[in-house]
Amino acid sequence: MSMTLNSTRQSRRSLPTVLGLLGIVGATGGLLLGGPVWLGLVGVVLGGLYLSGTAVLAVVLGQIALVTVETPSLLSLVLVEGGLFLTLLSVATEAPDSRIASSLVALVVPLLGGVVWLSVWRWTLDPLKVGFAILVGTAIVGYLLHRYLLIELDIVTEDVASDRDFQ
Repeated sequence: MSMTLNSTRQSRRSLPTVLGLLGIVGATGGLLLGGPVWLGLVGVVLGGLYLSGTAVLAVVLGQIALVTVETPSLLSLVLVEGGLFLTLLSVATEAPDSRIASSLVALVVPLLGGVVWLSVWRWTLDPLKVGFAILVGTAIVGYLLHRYLLIELDIVTEDVASDRDFQ
């Protein structure tokens, strides 16, 4: 019975990893299709970030790399955004409440892709500024989510004296 339980856990864990790596390969292919060859190195970094456990940073880097592509075709845009969607979805399936996490992923990735598309191709803003804005915006949202979870889990309260153990 123990062997069956371990193999079930292993197969459940390997499915999200395969899904995430498939997303990284798709995003890298979309970057290479629409941009210069050096974006293949970005794909290697994306894979490294994903395997090290920071899939959110991989998605942010993928969005910033998409900004560097001058005029991507619709196919390359769909490949990159679809790959990044799969990458985040693979992490969301491992979350304790995977329905809520998957819903959040379904909202965040198209939103980021839409911001990139509007700002670079419609509003013709500087790609470096757009990438910086995406990075700063993601950092702010991540920090606010971190603070919210600390308060939700009662690790940080309104009484500063009771929180000294956690600082």
